[in-house]
Amino acid sequence: MMAAAPGTGTLTRETGEPLACYARWRAALQGDEGLLLVEFKLDPYWHENAPPLALTAIYCLRGGVLNVAVTDQPLLEDGPLPVLEQYRRWVARHRLLDVDPRGPLLLQTEMVTKPWGREIWYTGAERRGVCHFASGEVRVPIPWLQAVLPAEAAGVPGEPLLLLKILEPRAEPVLGDLYFELHETKREVYVVTHIDRQAWPDGVGCIRYGFDPQQIARYPDREQFRLDYLAAVTAYEAERRSIDALAGQGLAPESASLDRERQLREQMDRFTALRPLRVGDVVQIPLLLPHALQHGVRVVEFQTASYERKILSFAQQVVTQDHWDTPAAVARMRLLPPDGVPSVSIGSAAGVSAEQIADFPDFEVQRLSIQPGISWRPDACSSYRILMVLDGSLEVAGASYVADQAMLLPRGWRGLLAAPQGAPPLVFLLARPRC
Repeated sequence: MMAAAPGTGTLTRETGEPLACYARWRAALQGDEGLLLVEFKLDPYWHENAPPLALTAIYCLRGGVLNVAVTDQPLLEDGPLPVLEQYRRWVARHRLLDVDPRGPLLLQTEMVTKPWGREIWYTGAERRGVCHFASGEVRVPIPWLQAVLPAEAAGVPGEPLLLLKILEPRAEPVLGDLYFELHETKREVYVVTHIDRQAWPDGVGCIRYGFDPQQIARYPDREQFRLDYLAAVTAYEAERRSIDALAGQGLAPESASLDRERQLREQMDRFTALRPLRVGDVVQIPLLLPHALQHGVRVVEFQTASYERKILSFAQQVVTQDHWDTPAAVARMRLLPPDGVPSVSIGSAAGVSAEQIADFPDFEVQRLSIQPGISWRPDACSSYRILMVLDGSLEVAGASYVADQAMLLPRGWRGLLAAPQGAPPLVFLLARPRC
C-alpha cells in the first residue's frame, strides 16, 4: 500500500481477480476515499487460443462515489496527489473511459461485411470483432469493463451480452438475400426498420420463412417432401460450387451455366414460403425453422449470444465455412412456423405504451412509445438492460440519443427516460436477459 498526500486517501496496488480484490479493499477501507489498482489476467473467451490479456482495473472512491476504468497500459504515479487528481490524470493521459457504474453506457458499433451486405454490431464479442462501450472518442472493449464493474452491473464477467445487431442487406435481388439457415438453440427476434423502395416499390419486403403449405400438401407424407427438397438443394449446390470454383480461378461462367443456376435456384426456392414484411413488423424466429431475410429489408435483431447455425442453401459462395449443412438440417428442420405470436400489450400510462415483442426462455424484448414531453422511469431490474432507439429522440442522464443508437442500462438502474418536447414520439426497444 502506498500513501498519498495527507488527508487525500490512499493508493493500493493488488494482483488477482478484480471484483474480489475490490470487495476486500472496500470492506477494509478507512473512510470514503481511496484509489485501488488491480493487475489481472483476462481470458479472451471470444478468440480461441489467444493468450490472456494483462489488464489493470482502477477503482477511485471519493466522497462515497465510485468511478471505474480499465486499461492495458502501465500506470505511473505522478507523486503524492489526491486520489481523484491522480485518477483524472490517468484517465486523460491514457484516454481511458471513465465509468460511473450506476449510469448508462453507450454502445459503439462495429461494421462487419457479409456477402449479402453488412451487419452492424452493438454487443458482439468474437473472433471477427469485439464491440466497445464509448463516450465521445474514448472507448473500451465490453469484456474488459464487464470484468471490473462491481455487482455485475454490465453482466457476468466472462459471459457475452445479449446480442444486438442490425442486419442491412444489399438492395439487389439474390445478392442481398441472406443464408437460408436454421438454429437449434439460438433465439432471434427482428424488428423491421426500413424497406428499400428501389427493391420493393410498394414498401412491402419479405423474409423466406419455412415452407409453402400448398407444396407440402402435394405430397403423401412430409418425409417425401423433405427428400425432394433435399434433392433440389443438392442439384443446386453442385451448380453453385462449379460457378464458385471458376470465380476462384478468376474465370467467368458460361451463360448456359448461369441459366442452369437460375433454374435450379427457382426449383429449390419453390418449396419455401415468403412472408411479407413492412416497417414496424416483428418477426420471431422459431427454433429449427429455416429462414432468410431478403434483399433490401433492414432489421434490428436481438438474439441469444450464440453463433450456431445450419446452412441449408445460399445463392452465393459461403465464406464462413467450407460446406453446407443441408442433409443434417433437412432431417431436423421445422417445416411450418407456429400460429402467429402477436405482440402483447403489457400496459400503458399517460403518454407511454409498451408491448412485449419477444418472450423467450433466455431473454425478453419490449417495444415502448413515449409521447413528446413525457418522462418514464422503468422499474428496477435484477440484470442489465439494453436499450435501442428506433425513432425520435431520447434524453437520459443529461445526454441525447437518436435512432440507431443503443446503450446498456446497468443492473438496478432507475433513471428517467424522456422524450423531448417538440420532437417526434420516441420509440425504442428494451431488452434484458433472463437471470
